[in-house]
Amino acid sequence: MKVTERTIKFLGRTLCGDNGLLPRKSGPQLVDFFVEYGADDIYEQGFPSRWKYTEDKIREFNNTPTLKKIIEGSVDPRDFIESDIELDKSIEKINEYLKYDGFEIKPVGNYNRITDSKGLLVEPETVTGLSHDFIKEQIEKCHRKIDEGDFNGAITNARSLAEAVMIEIIEEHEGKEIKNDGKLENLYKQVKKILNLSIDPSILPPTVIQILSGLDSISSGLAGLSNNSGDRHANKFKTRKHHARLAVNATMTFVDFLLDSRKYQSEKT
Repeated sequence: MKVTERTIKFLGRTLCGDNGLLPRKSGPQLVDFFVEYGADDIYEQGFPSRWKYTEDKIREFNNTPTLKKIIEGSVDPRDFIESDIELDKSIEKINEYLKYDGFEIKPVGNYNRITDSKGLLVEPETVTGLSHDFIKEQIEKCHRKIDEGDFNGAITNARSLAEAVMIEIIEEHEGKEIKNDGKLENLYKQVKKILNLSIDPSILPPTVIQILSGLDSISSGLAGLSNNSGDRHANKFKTRKHHARLAVNATMTFVDFLLDSRKYQSEKT
């Protein structure tokens, strides 16, 4: 999930409780809140102002699936049971900002979840039990965005899919939730070790080695393209339809191969 700088500043004031939309959190409470989602901070002397810390953490987790969890966690209905704040009205105000980034908070069962224009966002929890059908469904969503002219959105979704698939593979292997720094290259390094994708010239022919090397390029290229296509970074070029389609199709090849490799390693074991 990725939001603009203006939304980041608004969320900074909102999540710490400074603007009254959500319950006020003290410095230690804010640290505990973000640690729950993967931050590695300690409340100590020299701690910045609460809103500044909150804003910085949102900026740090921006353009990762974790941001979705953070925002959803901040509007957990259980935290408002004994509060005078009317959660529905607060969500309505938050949505006034999120809608400009293509997102909206909606009730799903007993909780509040962030959706995009096509439904629930891709995130690690939704990819448990990975399948080619799931990947195909997500890629089709990307292509619909391309057809609608939302090239940057399609690239962002493709990146989120690659990230979610790799996180699922790593967490399944380690048996626990991992801390994600939002860097695709780092995730792929871990996945290569898990799936034994090291390049061995004594076993693999040069042609296969060339193709496997291309997976590294897809990983780093997709990360760079999604960054350049977003609002946090100055666009060095205008994203075109064929750029978006290339990124999406390359992502499909990438995650399909990872899924097949995981199945192969599982059967081999």
